[in-house]
Amino acid sequence: MCNTFISGATGKVGRILIEKVLEDSDLRLVGGSASKDSKELGKDLGVLIGKGSIDINIVDNISNENDIDLIIDFSRPQNSIDILRFASKENIPVVLGTTGFNDTELNEINRISKEIPLLIAPNTSMGIAIFKKILDHSKGVLQTASSLEIHEKHHEEKKDSPSGTAINLKEQLIEILSSEDIQIVSVREGDSPGEHSLVLFFEGETLEISHKVSDRSIFAKGAIIAGKWLKNKQPGSYTMQDIYS
Repeated sequence: MCNTFISGATGKVGRILIEKVLEDSDLRLVGGSASKDSKELGKDLGVLIGKGSIDINIVDNISNENDIDLIIDFSRPQNSIDILRFASKENIPVVLGTTGFNDTELNEINRISKEIPLLIAPNTSMGIAIFKKILDHSKGVLQTASSLEIHEKHHEEKKDSPSGTAINLKEQLIEILSSEDIQIVSVREGDSPGEHSLVLFFEGETLEISHKVSDRSIFAKGAIIAGKWLKNKQPGSYTMQDIYS
């Protein structure tokens, strides 16, 4: 049994994670946190998702009084850094699903990844992991395009733009092509859980590789798969592609 703590429990993915962890016979939910300004602080996690009391209340910080074996984080950058510092001190693996970090925070994440097993996942879906694997094996095709663009669309409440997934795809393409001439086109409207496309422009034609999420529960399911895979790994930085390699 893996004692699991959810950071960002009141968010869109966090609430689904509560439900999925409670349903999983290999996991035991031992806590959940939210930001200090959340109106849900103190509320029972089960009541939060309409399941009735489970005697675990939402807190604004994390402690290891419940013997945490795994942390899944879908919160805000500063909250995530606090969680990672705690995890480093207590030697707890972390699945990091939060995005929007600045350079200073990214440097600290890199340092902490040398101390604990840390799976950095701007997108926890299997589809994006496969998408990225396709790109890794498509250098010749990518080089023949006259230009490339990444198009991404998310719900209007998403704070970071471009998305962490789009930035991560661009970083991968820069590494593959040794060129930073890749534009990201971002749209924030409606309630889209996430859409990402790579558009390749050729003379007189275009080619588009796309991934679209219709149900954000796949992010929670992917994070749980990642957590189970990560919990017995050695300290280091991992990605979703490592799971499906």
